[in-house]
Amino acid sequence: FGSSRTRRQRQWCWWRGAMAQPPDPPPAPGGATAIADAEADPPTPVAIVARLAVRQAYRRAAGQAKQRAVLLLGGYRPKFQALDRHFGVHGKQAVMVDPRVAPNADVLVDFLDAHGISVEYAVPLIDAAVCIADILNTRLRGLANDPATSSLRRDKYEQQEALRRAGLPAAAQRSATRAEEAVRFLAEAVEGRGSDVGGCSGEEEAPTRVVVKPRDSSGGDGICLCRSEAEIRASFERELGRVNMEGGTNKDLIVMEALEGEEWVVNTVSLLGVHKVTDAWRGPPKVVLEGEGGAQFVYTAQFLAEEHPRRAAVLEYTFACLDALGVQNGAAHTELIWTALGPRLLEVNARPAGGLPRTPRSPNQLEALAMSLYDADRFLSLPIVPAGAAADDGHGEGQSAAVVFLRAPFNGYILGTALQQIVSLRTFGRFERDAIGLVRFAEAAPGAGPPPPPSPVAALAVVRTTSLFTSPGAVVLLGAAATVEEDAEAIRAIEAIAYSETYPAEDVVFN
Repeated sequence: FGSSRTRRQRQWCWWRGAMAQPPDPPPAPGGATAIADAEADPPTPVAIVARLAVRQAYRRAAGQAKQRAVLLLGGYRPKFQALDRHFGVHGKQAVMVDPRVAPNADVLVDFLDAHGISVEYAVPLIDAAVCIADILNTRLRGLANDPATSSLRRDKYEQQEALRRAGLPAAAQRSATRAEEAVRFLAEAVEGRGSDVGGCSGEEEAPTRVVVKPRDSSGGDGICLCRSEAEIRASFERELGRVNMEGGTNKDLIVMEALEGEEWVVNTVSLLGVHKVTDAWRGPPKVVLEGEGGAQFVYTAQFLAEEHPRRAAVLEYTFACLDALGVQNGAAHTELIWTALGPRLLEVNARPAGGLPRTPRSPNQLEALAMSLYDADRFLSLPIVPAGAAADDGHGEGQSAAVVFLRAPFNGYILGTALQQIVSLRTFGRFERDAIGLVRFAEAAPGAGPPPPPSPVAALAVVRTTSLFTSPGAVVLLGAAATVEEDAEAIRAIEAIAYSETYPAEDVVFN
């Protein structure tokens, strides 16, 4: 392994190091576990093998057993708790680990072994954990996606190229390490040489606006809409070489045609290549926020997709994309655009959707994921596609949903009075993301005792919204379709007067 010492000397050195640090005892059973600490200097493969052997002997001598668990890589506590409940239905326990504790699968195995954890299955909850989950699941000889094709599920440039190789419609694009390459891409597009640009087919109009974005980030991070050479150059100067939100370094950037149209999101779970849709959403295009050096995209709203001719075409195209990218097992979150020529892929994220499930139906994506791993027959009996959003039956009993992303126009505060107005909407379900702690207390059921005391709602500090990560939060609406749409519009009206540049000292209300 790059050392002049003999194998026996290397083994002895690392063996002594492992012996000098007895393993930690297994965590106490009876609840989900979150682990976040890590070593400053990752061990070598030789050290890992020695450590595993020593710990195994130590546990055997002490009569200890490792805790078997489903490994959740990344995410945040509410999702962790939800998945732990769903796996608990099948008698399984979950542990959550920040994937940043380990640079590769070997180090992660060593880290988990030191904490007395034996992994049954690895679930990536963030994009940065997809590749390491593929490796772990393959080594476990269970349900896995091929690590040899992990880049297709992680790299947004490779995704479009894989679609093209599979004969599927894909966006025109180019990978660029210099702004000049991206400028040339735009110039060729404007001149109408679309068939020569990034694989654009002859029937497609050449793009006149381009999007510059990282290969492997998320949440709109680093994405810029450019319409001129100056904007492209400013975008490259800002983004090239930067460490993005997923922890990757932007060594090059994608420049691709700007897809325009209605936005779709499809959440799926797959088992041995059989794809099941748990929920599908449609909504208006993202808001284009103008700024120096190009414009940015800001999330607006998504509605549970009703039965619609486009829905069938979107889902058929989504399944083809999942096949082309090697998604055979596990959850996926696919984002698409309905263009003048039909559906086109923005990206496939081979992990569950970012927030908690928003569909009012069961099983949701997290339930279906646990079912696919531990109750395969029941999973395979599920319909391929669930019913669409139900129309209002005249009694307000329709089953629909929406998520509305709040947008702060400047740095400052969102007023407590505005938050209270949102909470008071007829279809208010919950807040998500930064506003996740804000909930509405329901009235106590008859015979259940008095309702809990009211909760104060004070102004929250916000920053100007330029991406998903800078949104003040999201509002989930649940109820009749028509009422959900009305409340979504009401939220925008409330937001028009919801923000203040200074903290309102008397702005505290009770819900």
